[in-house]
Amino acid sequence: MSTDVVATAPVGAGVLPEEGTVDGPADLRAVARERGAVAALTALGRLLPVAALPGECVLLPDDVPPPGGWARVGEVASDVGTLRVWRAPRAAVAPGSAAPAAGEPGPAAPATDGGAAARAADAAWRVGVAWVRTGLCERLTDRAVERLRGRTVGGTATVNLPPVRLVLADAALAHLEAQALLGGVAAGDAAAGSPDRGPAVSGTSLARVTAVLDRSSRAVHNLFGASGYVDGDAARLARTIDLLGHASGTLPGLVAETSHRREGQDA
Repeated sequence: MSTDVVATAPVGAGVLPEEGTVDGPADLRAVARERGAVAALTALGRLLPVAALPGECVLLPDDVPPPGGWARVGEVASDVGTLRVWRAPRAAVAPGSAAPAAGEPGPAAPATDGGAAARAADAAWRVGVAWVRTGLCERLTDRAVERLRGRTVGGTATVNLPPVRLVLADAALAHLEAQALLGGVAAGDAAAGSPDRGPAVSGTSLARVTAVLDRSSRAVHNLFGASGYVDGDAARLARTIDLLGHASGTLPGLVAETSHRREGQDA
């Protein structure tokens, strides 16, 4: 019996959604895995209003402009295209304000600082980003498996070496855990959400998803060796995963706690 590592299809993924047919945040995972961050975040922008609390940042493709009044503060090169970094204004922006020069305004989330509607929209966006990150982590794992299949050590394919298999198995478990946590949020809190913005979010679940995806993506990135740190597709994909986690990985108020956990896990 062959013991070769085979990249598995996403659990419950089915057929990859066609562009514009994403029905819910969970569908974003398959889009991210197969098409990358630009397509997945474009689909997220069509599904939910772009939202962030005052002073927070989001990463968006060119096809998804932020609400009016937001400031562009940088850009990130992913493996499939460029993402813009936008910061929400610290002061409330009135609905219907002028759009940024990049294009027409997207659907604007309520901007009342501390308001329940604004927090719900922000939380729903973060859950969508978590689904995108899950697919991107699987995409990075697929790339690692593809690369290591073509390399050998002592006549054995590198992908089948026990230490490598262990990293890949841990990554697969992390991806399943993230799906279970996000699925639990969707199932358990659906009654508390709204049809247009999705379910309410458990901050603890979101922080846990961020932590497990951080750990798995960094471990898989190390499988690329030195080539993973050259400015190529693998490095850009890993950096995109990391920055999406920093921008939208935790709800405000849990940042300090999650940072402390990350430090402990890294140690």
